[in-house]
Amino acid sequence: MTKTTRRILLGLCTAVLAMTVLASAQDKMPQTTKERIAGAATVKTEELNGTVIQVEDNHLAVRMSTGGIRTFDVPPSRRFVIDGKELTVQELKPGTRLHATITTTTTPVTERTTTVGSGKVWFVSGNNVILTLPNNENRQYKVAEHYQFVVDGKKATVYDLRKGMIISAEKIVEEPKTEIASNVAVTGEAPPPPKPKVAEAPRTVTAPAPAPAPAAAPAPAPAAAEPQAERAAEPPAELPKTGSMLPLAGLLGLLSIALSMAVRAVRQS
Repeated sequence: MTKTTRRILLGLCTAVLAMTVLASAQDKMPQTTKERIAGAATVKTEELNGTVIQVEDNHLAVRMSTGGIRTFDVPPSRRFVIDGKELTVQELKPGTRLHATITTTTTPVTERTTTVGSGKVWFVSGNNVILTLPNNENRQYKVAEHYQFVVDGKKATVYDLRKGMIISAEKIVEEPKTEIASNVAVTGEAPPPPKPKVAEAPRTVTAPAPAPAPAAAPAPAPAAAEPQAERAAEPPAELPKTGSMLPLAGLLGLLSIALSMAVRAVRQS
């Protein structure tokens, strides 16, 4: 066997031994497992009713049965069962009545993480302990007073540990969560088609009957003619408004002058 062959075999053996040691150390390193523990689920069902008033792209405006208006951003995958047919939000028409059934399932979940490992006590003081892990790495831990290790198959608290002890430990971490799942089913009825407009028949206009001609009024009877003489003999009750006393005054003045001249003539004779 040549020196080169020996060197190659020696190198292979060393590599296999190192990998074996490393695998053994990894096997003794803390092992972590996770599990999911689900609790009792609660189911809540909600009913919503409304009428579509406007649709634009995936935006939907609905007048709810309570009187308010709500807007929804509908995902493209959502389907509406209208009169037994599946429609997208863009295919909805104003006036479509919608009935939504929302089922919400709430499940409490506990995620439990369990870590199991072993190590050698390198230092301990109070509830603080430093362990040397199988990969020769030192790690420091702060241990709760009630926590118990396993030493030679017996339970031991952190205050029972001593330098050089080989211990094994188990760490359990529980994280509570709540899972909520919603299922929405929307059905509805399309608006009724508009009523066709019926053309109105032309109306027949009947001309009114002519009104009867009015009867001729009888001729007025001639008034009895009054005697002209009586009218002339009757003096006027009073002077017309256009009459004046000036002519009478003049006549009286002439009579006075004539009377005075007559008296004068009589005296001279």
